Amino acid sequence: MRRFFTPLRSALLPILAGLCVQTAQAQAYELPAGTVITGLSNGLSEGLLGLDSGYAAGPASHITSLSAEDIEYVSADFQFMVDFGADGALRIYGNTEDGAVLGSFSLNFSFAGLSESITGFSLSNTAAVSAGSISTQVLGAQEVNLSFSGLSFAAPFESFTLQLSHMPTVPEPGSLALLCLGLGLLGAARRNSRGVQA
Repeated sequence: MRRFFTPLRSALLPILAGLCVQTAQAQAYELPAGTVITGLSNGLSEGLLGLDSGYAAGPASHITSLSAEDIEYVSADFQFMVDFGADGALRIYGNTEDGAVLGSFSLNFSFAGLSESITGFSLSNTAAVSAGSISTQVLGAQEVNLSFSGLSFAAPFESFTLQLSHMPTVPEPGSLALLCLGLGLLGAARRNSRGVQA
């Protein structure tokens, strides 16, 4: 009987170790309604006009709240619009009749009061982009950067989409259940092996 439990214990230990160091999968970052967003374009607060200011230039026009129904920002030159979704998606819409967004832009967005750190910011749909370069970067726990230049859309008023993400801080229930099952089997194997020795 002891010969059976020794291989069983040897097989279970790597499985348990794997569960303990399991890597979490990034998840879409759901932004709470009313999240306050501060945006800068090429380092300037005047580069983005926010919804809360009626898209009019002013001292705090670059600060706005997340709205499920409306576009959060319009560029000061009206070439593009920025829309944040509660699902953590960010859409950049071209706002020109020929679909071209002239120039280079570096957009910084910071979010006030998020409960978890942003760990990812990536492109998720660029099918409507016909030319240009786009890059993303996480600058801090609550700040991201989107840069693009020479951007052209396949048709007027098209968009591309990006996604904010985070790493979950709590293990999934299934992982905990497997861990408990493995520990229970180890305990049973140990108890039975002691019973055989006695």
